[in-house]
Amino acid sequence: MFQVDYDRTTNRLTIKVAGFWTADNVVALAAEVGSKAREASTIRDDFNVIVESFDFPVQANDVADLLANIMRGGMTFTSGRTAVVVGSQLNRAQAERTLVHPRVRIFMGMDEALEWLNQP
Repeated sequence: MFQVDYDRTTNRLTIKVAGFWTADNVVALAAEVGSKAREASTIRDDFNVIVESFDFPVQANDVADLLANIMRGGMTFTSGRTAVVVGSQLNRAQAERTLVHPRVRIFMGMDEALEWLNQP
């Protein structure tokens, strides 16, 4: 359902999500993201985040809203950027509606997302 890793070399937290979720899945993700974000912030406070959600269908509204809460809380750990990479236009529409933050952008491809994250 999810995987969260921090890479010191790239100074990037990578979050991979897949499947159709319930609120319980979001609670588990929140705990893992919080743990890894705290760990990353002790190393550098400007780490970037990339969310890979190619196999993550449009979620129920309550789940999407809970995911937005993770994003808002997680952004307090870093001054870096977050790129969310989605697999469809419908996913993009949901992400753009719920993941609103000045340092968060939604992309349809990894190359474009990584290019944006790597900008100074």
